[in-house]
Amino acid sequence: MSDKIALVSCSGLSPLGLVVRAASVELALENDNIVAACITEYSAQPNNCSPILDDAKIVTITGCGDDCASVILNDKDVGVVKNIAADAVVKAYDLNPLDAVRLDEDGEKAVEILKKYILRELENI
Repeated sequence: MSDKIALVSCSGLSPLGLVVRAASVELALENDNIVAACITEYSAQPNNCSPILDDAKIVTITGCGDDCASVILNDKDVGVVKNIAADAVVKAYDLNPLDAVRLDEDGEKAVEILKKYILRELENI
């Protein structure tokens, strides 16, 4: 996996939104070819997206069924190569993060599981 990957994650104010943001940012800090992108920036710009997405394969990480990140990028005609539903990953491990401000025990576990899942999914794009 040497191509540039842009993770565009949920920015919701729920416990799972915190988990998704933490996993995305940690992956970007740990991997030279991964960047974490801010979906709020793209929703605020009328007709364009940040240059951080240039030459990157774009992967959205959703925190709920609303899938805001993909919807915003689709509205701007930005191609998404993969969408990862974090809620399904976390539920599969019977985890239930409850704090939207600080990672609780389940939140910390969910971040680590989600990071491993994302890396496995990135191998296939």
